Amino acid sequence: MKRDTFTVKMRKLVADTLLINASHRSSINFQDTFYLGANIPIQKIDTSKIGLMDRDSVPLPYEGRWDTLSNRYFLHFEKEPQQGYFIDLLPQAITDFFGNTNDSITYRLSTGGYADFGNLRMVLEGTQQYPLIVQLTNEKGVTQREIYATRPGQLEFLTLPPAKYLVRLIFDTNGNGQWDTGSYLEARQPERVLYYPQTIEVRANWELEQTFTVPE
Repeated sequence: MKRDTFTVKMRKLVADTLLINASHRSSINFQDTFYLGANIPIQKIDTSKIGLMDRDSVPLPYEGRWDTLSNRYFLHFEKEPQQGYFIDLLPQAITDFFGNTNDSITYRLSTGGYADFGNLRMVLEGTQQYPLIVQLTNEKGVTQREIYATRPGQLEFLTLPPAKYLVRLIFDTNGNGQWDTGSYLEARQPERVLYYPQTIEVRANWELEQTFTVPE
């Protein structure tokens, strides 16, 4: 048996530069949650180096939540109408998988007034099947708001930007909080999905009430 000898030179792995992206860059809705993401898996977050202030430079409390699955850090805080907010990241607030850290970053956010938005309240009739995922989507089908309903009652979509919306209803049969496809091998059908038959237009400073009669 003849054997050859090969010499293999390993290339040095070059890590990408850490890039931090924010869910909002200027305005933010009262119902929205601000979050930070990264192009590389986050390894460590130093919460002592992340601060929140209002436009008067008054420090504000917030609740942070690190979701390792989505590689995002969520900042939950109360928002007031016509207010400005500053979110400051000091150097080394975020460390990625390769040990890279962020530079100093400041995000400036602002809220509008309540009169700039509309409210939609919806009542479901004709269904006894719960839980349900009730989604408000834009005309392209992208989810804008979502409510997880476990029992009958009025559904409130508050402070909505003026626009045209569709309502999508998902029967969450297995109760896992998401729509599931079917399985041929398991003889399981996709979870049932229904749409409200009309487009709903929400206008600024409007209160709108709709009834969704769900067929059996």
